[in-house]
Amino acid sequence: MKTTKLRVALVAALGLAFGSTSANAAIIDLGFSLDTSGSIGTTNFNLTRDALATALDQIPTSGANQYRVAITKFSNASNTIVAPTIVTAANIAGIKATLQATTHLGGGTCTSCAITGLYNLFNNDGGLGATTLLNITTDGFPNSQTNAEAAATTAVANGVDGISFEAVGSGITSASALANMAKIAKPDVGVVVNDINNIPNATTTGFVIKVVDFNDYEAAIKAKIGRVVDDTGGGDPNGVIPLPAGLPLLLTGFGAFGVMRLRKRKAA
Repeated sequence: MKTTKLRVALVAALGLAFGSTSANAAIIDLGFSLDTSGSIGTTNFNLTRDALATALDQIPTSGANQYRVAITKFSNASNTIVAPTIVTAANIAGIKATLQATTHLGGGTCTSCAITGLYNLFNNDGGLGATTLLNITTDGFPNSQTNAEAAATTAVANGVDGISFEAVGSGITSASALANMAKIAKPDVGVVVNDINNIPNATTTGFVIKVVDFNDYEAAIKAKIGRVVDDTGGGDPNGVIPLPAGLPLLLTGFGAFGVMRLRKRKAA
């Protein structure tokens, strides 16, 4: 009878460990906003646009989590390119084609518009997902540092988990400019990343990646998305759900209990 109860308990524990994970896929929001101001120009805008389209191939289209993507461009305002969309094998090509069809606008650099625009897109599409990360690519100073910091603070206070930047080109990669950008990403504790092989976890750290020029942007955005996918549980290409952290300890405990019962039987 006791052995039967032990088996039942083990099955129940396994059910709790695996059942809720498989039944409730988490939605991970990945928002991207591309600077389309006058300083970036058509050629460089097209480079960033096409590089991002290529990097989107790293986003899983199956597995335990679902990835919801939104893409905008910003100058004096935020303009939607791709409304929030769950990425699937059937629609990824269409998402990329829509992105690659967008054109350069010109204008200012309203970084606060980029942050607020992405937040509003996700929030108005059924609310934020389990994790929401905003990524902004720019080549220039914000129209207003104060407004950009305020927009980031508001977004985080309302559920955004992380904000990060790619600062591209000599116009934005001075030490002071990078420090200001990092401050937008996370006030007082945002970090500057100089090595794309050491990108921090975007769900816990606000940061800005220094990108020397637009030809280097593709490598940077690929590295960023790859790290984000790994950190949000989508790194397994087969969509295998990883073991819950406490499960090995749980199984060890059941195993030890079984050994003790076997010893008692032999002693009897």
